[in-house]
Amino acid sequence: MASSTAESRPQARTAATRDKIERSAMAAFSEVGFDAASTREIARRADVKQQLITYHYGSKLELWKAAVDRLFGEFADRLNTRRIGLEGVDESTQTWLLLREFILFSAERPQVARFMMHEGAVPGPRLTWLYERHTRKFFEDLVGRIKRAQQSGIAAEGDPMQLVYIVLGAVAMFSHPAEADLMTKGLSRKPESLERYVELVLRLVLPDAPSPSG
Repeated sequence: MASSTAESRPQARTAATRDKIERSAMAAFSEVGFDAASTREIARRADVKQQLITYHYGSKLELWKAAVDRLFGEFADRLNTRRIGLEGVDESTQTWLLLREFILFSAERPQVARFMMHEGAVPGPRLTWLYERHTRKFFEDLVGRIKRAQQSGIAAEGDPMQLVYIVLGAVAMFSHPAEADLMTKGLSRKPESLERYVELVLRLVLPDAPSPSG
């Protein structure tokens, strides 16, 4: 037992170090993008030696991938948990509540929108990697749901992907909280205001859908 405990201590320290580094990396990469973020600054934020980043990740790119995996993994877990909770519910309600969950998560974790804004500005291998690994399935699922909602008469007419982008554009507000606070006098952070915003956005995409409670 004592040996097992002794062996677990270095593992716990390694996990704690990686946790600090990845959290700092998420913040840095989402704020200024891959090119402008430095491993020196990430190490400073994490309060670790810069050499530890090389030791644990090998390169800035691998650290970026670890940060993306962590952030978008949290997003996928959140949506999957919601999906499981909605099993047996009609699809229009599922679509409404999954889109609502996406908007709420984006409000809580604006780093998602910031990552996409940085990487989506120009084509490149990082964007392709992020899309193939994390966002393609999400987009394809939403497009399919909106197509079926159009067929059932509850979604707005138009290109389903453009309707998806209406929702994606709506969450961009959360990626600039200082601006949003200034423009809305802080209302964007209040739960009741956020729920009204969610309703407004979803009514643009699903104007004739019933409005279920969350």
